[in-house]
Amino acid sequence: MAFHISAEERTAGTIGSAKLAAIVHDIRTVGYAVVQDIVSAATCELLTQSILEDVERVRSTGKITRHEEVTGPGHLQLGLRRHAPFVTGDLLANPFIECVVAATLGRGAWLGFYNGNVNCPGSGYQPLHFDRPYSWKTPEDAAHDGQPWPPLTTTLSCSIALEEITVANGATEIYPGSHLEPDVATWPVHNRLQDHPELLARRSPARMEIPARSVCFRDPRMWHRGVTNPSGKPRAMIAATYHAAICKHWRGIYVPNIPPATCEVLEQNPDLRIMDNGELGDGRLVFDVDTRELFERENSRHGINRNVRFVMPPKRVNHFLDAHEVGGARIIEHVEPAPV
Repeated sequence: MAFHISAEERTAGTIGSAKLAAIVHDIRTVGYAVVQDIVSAATCELLTQSILEDVERVRSTGKITRHEEVTGPGHLQLGLRRHAPFVTGDLLANPFIECVVAATLGRGAWLGFYNGNVNCPGSGYQPLHFDRPYSWKTPEDAAHDGQPWPPLTTTLSCSIALEEITVANGATEIYPGSHLEPDVATWPVHNRLQDHPELLARRSPARMEIPARSVCFRDPRMWHRGVTNPSGKPRAMIAATYHAAICKHWRGIYVPNIPPATCEVLEQNPDLRIMDNGELGDGRLVFDVDTRELFERENSRHGINRNVRFVMPPKRVNHFLDAHEVGGARIIEHVEPAPV
């Protein structure tokens, strides 16, 4: 079911406790929940136009993107513009999004990913996959940290529909409830769901349809895949991913048994994260400095760490490049952002 925000909730900037509990229950049991009409029409129009323009620029290079090579043709992991006016509060400081994130992951959860998912006309099918591993691999590991089995998610994906997303324009195929299949918890990285028909038979596919201006909150362990877009025009969607405070790796991975000295440094400086090489580094997302005011206008009333830093001229952010790297985009100087 989809959840609606009442007039009283809009005024208060928060979701009532009973409704919020029902949203979290659906995320934990079904794997997702849709909250309707929480992004403005003006923002949706502005971002849609900018994304379509950027799709044309990416396609004008004549090259297939790295993400398409890995996942499937026509599915773009497209960086979003990181400067005003294209960074808006109802995307990245939205009290209803942050309310659901805090209720699901706890206060102190932090923004770790902000990007565009574009399904282009003529796209193919992605391999069936899940986006995040289980943070606890065995019942014993989970019990040691007071977790149930299967354990709760430590990451939450927010799929923001700039326009209505339906089967007609390539809505993502999902397998509701599959986030509760712990057989995959100990799989090696390259193990594929399609090679396990006995596992797939346990769950039935559906489509992740989302009304315009709405957000689908999804457990990223739920199995899913991009499918073909038969509509004849690109379908734009925004992906924002949040991680629980206990996740100290820059990718939002839960790292058990962190040395006490490292834990102390991480607690003293919440901007630091564990890098891939095990060292500590700045794990914040990068934005041009002209967006600072919207992030700092008021603190998150729900205790969410927006996890951003700002690039000062002559440096600026090239949102086309390095979307999956630290910061989520490449910092450049003296040139216009452009795909390569």
